[in-house]
Parts: sequence; structure tokens; C-alpha cells
Amino acid sequence: MSSKSAARSWSMGRRMAAWYAGSSAVLLIVATTSLYWMIAASLDAEGDRWLGESIEYLRNYQLRTGRYPAPEDSPADEARIRDEEGRVIFETPASSDRLPAAIVPGAAGVDHRTAAGRWYRALSRRADGRTYEVCFDRTTELALLGRYRHYMAFVLIPALAATAVAGVVIARRGLRPVGNMAETVRRIGPERLGERIAIGGLPTELDDLARTFNVMLDRLQESFGRLERFSGDIAHELRTPVHAIRNVAEVTLATSRTRDEDREALAACLDSAETLSRLVERLLFLARADDPRMALDLETLDVAGELTAIRDFYGPAAEEAGVDLSVAAPPRLTARLDRTLFQRALGNLLTNALTHTPAGGRVTIAASAASKTLEVSVSDTGDGVAEEHLARLFDRFYRPDRARTAGQGVGLGLSIVKSIVELHRGRASVASRPGEGTVVTLHFPAGGDDETVISA
Repeated sequence: MSSKSAARSWSMGRRMAAWYAGSSAVLLIVATTSLYWMIAASLDAEGDRWLGESIEYLRNYQLRTGRYPAPEDSPADEARIRDEEGRVIFETPASSDRLPAAIVPGAAGVDHRTAAGRWYRALSRRADGRTYEVCFDRTTELALLGRYRHYMAFVLIPALAATAVAGVVIARRGLRPVGNMAETVRRIGPERLGERIAIGGLPTELDDLARTFNVMLDRLQESFGRLERFSGDIAHELRTPVHAIRNVAEVTLATSRTRDEDREALAACLDSAETLSRLVERLLFLARADDPRMALDLETLDVAGELTAIRDFYGPAAEEAGVDLSVAAPPRLTARLDRTLFQRALGNLLTNALTHTPAGGRVTIAASAASKTLEVSVSDTGDGVAEEHLARLFDRFYRPDRARTAGQGVGLGLSIVKSIVELHRGRASVASRPGEGTVVTLHFPAGGDDETVISA
């Protein structure tokens, strides 16, 4: 691992350890403090309940006997009773020292410290026109709570230190797989696209991330491979017409003696230039189709009418080739499509089908709609394609032994068809058997507010 990477990892580890220690400290303090206050509140409530029972005992005793109990018979340590005017009508000997001078009747109990340093819990209640005040010695309880606070401090300090150490250990162990992943990704480049992040031993939290990275790297490797093949194919395809132009020009300059020979050379150069121009135009179209910002000019088309117009346009070529060209589409079938791109896709398929269908064969353009999906197919009774070629038939520059591409032999016709369908958010499929013919189907789905397909 590089020094910069190690420094970043250590900095992140310190932050994680600090957050872990800080959060653990807050939780420990909150937990222990809450427990302390719960115990203290519980003791206060229990003492107030017992004092309330003592007041009830004094009241019932006086009602039952007509006198007040002796100090040794009173459940409370000290007691005092006042009449309606607040005059003391009964009190135990030490009540003046152990009971506060004024206690709010009906309120919660209060703690009172005597001159001797002892603590008493006092409570006051009003009943039958009299005010009862009682207390009990809770010095032992408060001492116990004091010891609890003392012990809590001794427990918290080592616990906080332990959480800090644990935070550092956990951060280092937790970041080690991340550092290894980062180092692996850092090593990957154009010359090492085959390297992948090791999945084994990763924690569950990072396993999905590592698998996602590996899938991304698989896609990148595949894209680099396609780009390399694409670049090689472009160089090869451009080389042929350029060499043809150059050779014709060189031969003409070296041997030409008549105007007719010059015209033939210029015609050959023009033919090669046209081939080169078509290739560049197709490459530019594919580049634009790959741009997600490319917008379609959608309009509602009469599908049967469009297919008929395309058949009429290619009719003379089919008649010259001795191929029967027909259309099978239901009436009142409409779809929202880009007319120019739709015609171009079908034109590429028809050119391809007519090229590979022998005289006496048949080419059919069919359309149907199901579940708001338009399916347009071009089928022929031509040569067919072997099964091993079908998966790559729409790849750019791919040409099987018996090529079925419409790009004047460069292998771009079906790639353009696929791009057009995908621009409409659809897909293209092909089925073929050698010697029986081929069917290419374009699926245009409906979607959103601007539906692709509207079937009457």
C-alpha cells in the first residue's frame, strides 16, 4: 500500500475510532446515569409511599382511640399534627429538629438535613381538616446512593478507556479489507483488466460492494475488448477503399495515355470514395445513437401504409432479383415512431434479405400488435444463418461466413437496425436455420405518457 493510501487509511481509522469511542462514552454515561436516577427515584417513591401509610395509620389510630399513639408506637420516626389554623396539636419529641418548619401538603416528599448531619425524608398530607407531617431517617439510603456514584465513576473511566482502545482495534480490522480492495482497484489498468477483488474472507458488509466492483470491472473489460475490436475493424475497413483510391491514382498517373482510361480511373476512385463515405456515415450514425441525449422525432404512423410504401420502393429491386415481396399488416394499426429511422431500419433489413434470397424466393414484411407492443418482422426464404452466429449477428463489423449484413459488406447494417430499435426503447431478435431462411423481428414497446403503440 502506498504512503498516501496508508496515511488516508490511518486518518479514516482515527476518525472511526474517535466516533466509536465518543458514541460508546455517550451511551455508557447515559445508561449509568439513567440507572442511577431510576434507583434514586424508586427509593424516593418507596419512601413517600411508606410515609403516606404512616399518615394513614396516625389518622385511623386517632379516629379509633380518640388519642394519638405514643412515639414508640408511631411507624414514622417523627410526626407532627396541625389543626385548621396551623397550630401544632401533636408532635413527637424530636420533630422540631427532624421535620422542616414548613412542608407543602400534598407535594412529594422533601429531604431535610438536621444540625447533627443526618438526612430525613419528610411528607405532609391534609385529612379531616388536619395536616399530618411525618419523616423517617434515610441517611443510610443516601449514603448508599453516594457510594453508587463513587463506584460508577470508577467503572466509567476504565470503560471509556477500553472503548477507545476497542475503537482503534475495530477501525483497523474493519478498514483492512477496504484498504485491500482499494489497492486492488488501484492496480487495475488497461494492461491488467483481468484482475478482480478477492471475495473470500470479506465481511458481509463489503461482500456486496466487492461483487458490484467485480461486475463493473467485467463490463469495463468487455467494453475495452469491444473497443479494441471496433478500432481494428474500422482500420481494416477504411484501409480497403483508401488503398483502392491510392492504387488506381498511382497506376493512372504512371500508365494513363487516353482520356477514356482517365475516366475509368476516376470512376473507380469515385466508387471507392462512395464506399468510404457510406462507411463514415454509418459510423457517425452509430456514434450519435450511442449518445443518450439523441432525441426522436416521434409521430403517429399508419403502420400498414408505411410498410406498403417501403414495399413499393423496394419492389423494382425485388422484381429484378426474382423475389416475391409482400406485406402482411392489419388495417388501422398505428404507432408513434420516428418515421425516418423506422424506414431506415426496415430498408436495411430488406436490403439484407433481398441480397441473400435466391430467385424464386419470398420476402415478407409483417406487423402485429399485442399488449401495446408493435412487432415488425422481415422474413425470407434465403440462405439462413448457422446457430453459432446468431448471438453476434447484431455486433458491429461482425460478418459470418455467409454474411447477412446490409452495410455493403462492412457488417454495420444490423448494428444500425439494433440501435434504431433501442432508441425507441425496444429490442431486436433473429431466428434462422441454414437453407430455410431468416426472420428478424423488431419489438417496439409502449411506455410513458407518449405511448409508442396505439392499436385501434
